[in-house]
Amino acid sequence: MEIFSVLKYTFKNFYEHLFKFVILGLVWFIVTFLLLLIALVSVSTGWFIMLLIPLFFLGPTFLTALYAVNRLLEYKEFSTIILYKYFKRVFWKSIFMYFASIIVYAVFIIDLRFFLLKGQENLWLLAFAFLFAYLLIYFSIYQAYLWSLLVIQEDKNLKDILKNALIISLDNIAFSLFWFLFILLITLILAVLGIGIPTAFIGIIGTLILKGSKEMLAKY
Repeated sequence: MEIFSVLKYTFKNFYEHLFKFVILGLVWFIVTFLLLLIALVSVSTGWFIMLLIPLFFLGPTFLTALYAVNRLLEYKEFSTIILYKYFKRVFWKSIFMYFASIIVYAVFIIDLRFFLLKGQENLWLLAFAFLFAYLLIYFSIYQAYLWSLLVIQEDKNLKDILKNALIISLDNIAFSLFWFLFILLITLILAVLGIGIPTAFIGIIGTLILKGSKEMLAKY
């Protein structure tokens, strides 16, 4: 199965570039942790204006880290200057995608919660809860394709990338479900290990979503 080929590639390359992936993962984790800490402080203190900092930088930070993973896979290297230039180049695009993703997730989660509560009294409403649960899972799969394609197809406009992510995710649903399951499973294992998230998450999960997207993209 294609999924096992993608998994083999992921762990093989993570091992080959272990030191660089760990350094990259630590930098990404520290920056992300600080941004989330700012968000927590802003909410707890009521200084909501501070929320703009994580809201504006979490998306570009993740996309730049994903680009660094792709540089390692394709060219065996990356540099601070190259990453900084990429960060500036995709800053507004990644902010737009990050805000759009948050809004869609919020809508699905609110609707899922609403129909789950109402479904205790009405089975028809409970069916809508299952529908929104499916949409939430599918949208997460779509997000994995979307963010990886933002790196892989950087030269294309955003409309084409959105369309390509939609086509690939719908046309390869069996692979996508197994792929997403392994993304969740590996993330859970890394979280349980504790040190796994800062040292291995961006290297392993980044490689997994990039390779999976490239494999599916190669069919078209």
